[in-house]
Amino acid sequence: MAKKFNLAELMGEAVSKSDTGEMRVQEIALAEIEENAANTYTQTGIDELAESIEVIGLQQPLVVRRKTEGGYLLLAGHRRRNALALLDRKAAPCIVLDADLDPSIQTLILHWTNTMARGGGGLTAQYTAAAAKEIEAALKDLQARGVVALPGKLRSYVAEVLKTSESQIARAKVIDNGLTKAWKGDFKCHRINDSAAYELSQCDAELQRKLHGAYQGKMYNLDAKKIKAHKKAAEYPFTQLTCPAESFSPHPCTGVDKRAAWVRDGKCPGCCHSCDKADGCEKVCGVVKQRITSAKDAETRKAERQQREDAFMKSPLAMARRHIKLALAGVGITSYEDLENFPKCWYTNWLWDDPLDCHAPDLDDLFCLADWAGVDPFEMIAGRPEAKIWHEYPAEQPPEAVPLLCRKDNGSYGEYVRWEDGWRFAEDQDCPASVTVTHWTEVTPE
Repeated sequence: MAKKFNLAELMGEAVSKSDTGEMRVQEIALAEIEENAANTYTQTGIDELAESIEVIGLQQPLVVRRKTEGGYLLLAGHRRRNALALLDRKAAPCIVLDADLDPSIQTLILHWTNTMARGGGGLTAQYTAAAAKEIEAALKDLQARGVVALPGKLRSYVAEVLKTSESQIARAKVIDNGLTKAWKGDFKCHRINDSAAYELSQCDAELQRKLHGAYQGKMYNLDAKKIKAHKKAAEYPFTQLTCPAESFSPHPCTGVDKRAAWVRDGKCPGCCHSCDKADGCEKVCGVVKQRITSAKDAETRKAERQQREDAFMKSPLAMARRHIKLALAGVGITSYEDLENFPKCWYTNWLWDDPLDCHAPDLDDLFCLADWAGVDPFEMIAGRPEAKIWHEYPAEQPPEAVPLLCRKDNGSYGEYVRWEDGWRFAEDQDCPASVTVTHWTEVTPE
């Protein structure tokens, strides 16, 4: 009578054991171990695995089968074997299976041990589908020969060997059966992920062919969500494969179901990019809606900037800027290139570039520039060098409670207010200022 399927038990029966019945682990020379051509599992990260083995040692022995003609065939541990070879190790600990091991059991052990070595599961759909086919064939062979009994669904036993779910196996089969040859090549090279591969397998071969051409060299832009949208758009004859406005990064046509009835009745051309009624249309696609919104926003920003420019040109600050440039031009300074020996300052852009994109300089900055250029800062700002803008103090008394620019006896400048009891700080008129003022003016930049 056939025994119920138990892979661990089958493997145990095939393993060479010691006299005590324990599984035997042997040191076998790497030169005697032949790699298995039937192994379809990827061998990546060999360098990292070698580093791990060097630090903490080999955690799992290899699994090999004796060959009748001598030597051993590797069933599990291809990455470990190559990592040991990279470390120049001459031998490896191995679990040895019998030479006359049943080929179907050998297939099951190959997949089971490789899956376990990877922590259980974690295979891509591509490897899951390929492995599932081999495991199903091996299980059917063992069942037909009465070696094992397989009550219930065959898929559940395949899932047990691969340490994955039945739904993942079903999904992998759908991908394997539905994906075209061109896309399978890209899937194998990891240019698309499992989710994208599954959605593509749900598309007919013609749509897959068109999408492969559209995304050639740009597959990093393709995901499951886009493929679903492409499939939906392809149901309507008036849609293009990709949005005409997205040539660099392909995108599917969107919102086609909303426009279908209008297209059928001749009220809509189908593609919003070719429609002169797109502005305000309730069925316009998101790309055109964004384009229209952006254009309107740009016009609004342009109008707002023009208003700012007009307001600035009428302001006292603009007049002061013109006066400063004229004063500097009078001593041969007409651009910031003429300030070769003057420290580069941001406010020089305000003078000769766009004043709306830069903050206006403060008085300290202007005093520094005027001193370097050899012009009077206040005459430069006022633009009236021929006029008398400075008043000598105390010979000429200033108006009270009015902010004034003052020149002090030490040659520095400051802003103060004159009260009956003396000078006070302009920014805090309750605070007396102990200063000696020699000149004052009401000419100040805005």
